[in-house]
Amino acid sequence: MPVNDEDLRRDFEAFMKENDRELASVARRYAGFSGLPEAAGKDIAQDALCIAWGAWEKELAGADCGRRLAFVYVAMSYKAREEQRSRRRAGELHDPSDMVNLEEKEASYEDRHLARSALRVLADAMAELPDEERLILDLAIACVPRGQIAAQLGLTGTNVTTKLHRAREKLRRSIGPDVLAELGIGRVRNPTGGAQ
Repeated sequence: MPVNDEDLRRDFEAFMKENDRELASVARRYAGFSGLPEAAGKDIAQDALCIAWGAWEKELAGADCGRRLAFVYVAMSYKAREEQRSRRRAGELHDPSDMVNLEEKEASYEDRHLARSALRVLADAMAELPDEERLILDLAIACVPRGQIAAQLGLTGTNVTTKLHRAREKLRRSIGPDVLAELGIGRVRNPTGGAQ
């Protein structure tokens, strides 16, 4: 365990170097999920690492890598939402339909409208979730392993799985089957009544 400032700095730098690609990848995902340009991912990662550095001596020095990563991912989640709110107020958010991997000429007006509608409905439904469930769902969407989510939030892996399932069910109920069907999301019934 690091004992002085120089040891703390070396420990933090080793953590960043070892996890650089994974941290950058998750930060880009958070930027995309929040309707932010890809370049905002770098700012999100940098801000989250600054928060981690502030907590390094008290909370993260000597902690296992999974706990450290989970801490940074949670900070990224908050920073992405902060940036999204800031840009929304300033009217600078990117069109969510830009996130659909279709070239402009291939995406019809209806496809772009459908993508915008789906993201708006999902954002509204997620805003209704309790903070902890929204955070767990947010981290799961960013592909953070459940073990790391559990370590950061002080829960067991089973509790994370249960809360994730409940959050998904609440989203499904909040959005409603009619809206899901209209957006082309959800289970489709075949003529014999079974799910496809």
